[in-house]
Amino acid sequence: MLSHFVLMVVYALQVSLFFTVLWRRTRRAQIRLFLQLFLGMVGGGLLLAWLMFPFPAGPPGPTP
Repeated sequence: MLSHFVLMVVYALQVSLFFTVLWRRTRRAQIRLFLQLFLGMVGGGLLLAWLMFPFPAGPPGPTP
């Protein structure tokens, strides 16, 4: 079974590769852009998850 994290990493990998090949010509520029995009997406996803952690995941409980 795939976890959300693995799916996020696979998605970030595919999108980063696509835009790297599309936007840059030299190998050095491609590697730099790939790392920026990949780490930005994975790091941004983890940061967003960390910021949302304190909030409840489900609907509020019944009020007595």
